Amino acid sequence: MHMLPLSVVICTFNRAGYLELALKSLLTQTLGRERYEIVIIDDGSTDSTKDVVDIFRYQLPIRYFYQYNSGLAAAKNLGIEKACGDIIFFFDDDDIATPALLEEHLKTHNKYPESSYAVLNYTTWSPELRVTSLMKFITEVGCYLFSYPNVKKGKAIDYTYFWGGRSSCKRSMLVSHGTFNPLFRFGCEDIELGYRLSKHGFKVIYNPKAISYMARSVNLSDFLQRLVKQGSSQYLFSSMYIDPEVDKWCEINGFQEEWLQIEPVYKAAVTSALSLEKIADTKLELGLEVDALTERLFYQSLWSIFRGAKIKGMVNCHSRME
Repeated sequence: MHMLPLSVVICTFNRAGYLELALKSLLTQTLGRERYEIVIIDDGSTDSTKDVVDIFRYQLPIRYFYQYNSGLAAAKNLGIEKACGDIIFFFDDDDIATPALLEEHLKTHNKYPESSYAVLNYTTWSPELRVTSLMKFITEVGCYLFSYPNVKKGKAIDYTYFWGGRSSCKRSMLVSHGTFNPLFRFGCEDIELGYRLSKHGFKVIYNPKAISYMARSVNLSDFLQRLVKQGSSQYLFSSMYIDPEVDKWCEINGFQEEWLQIEPVYKAAVTSALSLEKIADTKLELGLEVDALTERLFYQSLWSIFRGAKIKGMVNCHSRME
């Protein structure tokens, strides 16, 4: 196998349009194309994903692999198996790379060459997107997605910052100490792996000069579904280990008692939040500011239903495993 400095692993499922944007952004990388490859793992797509890949085959160093739909962890493992790079960068199919993204990842790995070091880049919403009140809450208030207020540049941070889609690590670390657990179809596959690798000194370095943008906007209905899946994965993660550290990260303690209180009002709370989202979005579309009262009521409702969605996922997973 001819080894390269860097493999970009992109796992995708029925997101041909976003994948096209992601690959287009990789055309302008400052890192020479002889120094990296792009490994695309198609997790059973039924859309035009293969056609999109074919468009870029002669413009980028792409290798494409198809598997029956098996989930994100299994797709990442296939990417690791097929990758030729010393460094493996897991890049989301709905993200856009800035020109220096790959070069900055590689620079940081060269600065921290030990196999135990991973690298986290900075991600924010694409400038092409209209950032809604919900999207602001997700990243700046509730910190549910790529939120960096407590992340220090150039300091070693723990495995809980090994965020999928914006992190890279040494292939040798994965080969020596383990890859993703395929039981995780969505959510927690990155942190669970980081937890296992942390027993071998695994740590993360944050490089804010390595920048990517999320090209996909988020609405409340879709994000609640995501949180239900996340909650299910958190329960699965916590069930694998007897460790208070894991339970704390998974927010698992007392979830059944919480659900008894939340479940009777959950649907009504979601309906109310959806109405507030519509009001806030309409104001934004009209070029008006979202008033403080609407935003405050909306955010209060999001705190409760986001926790409720995660707990719903935990309850679902608990029932399936009984």
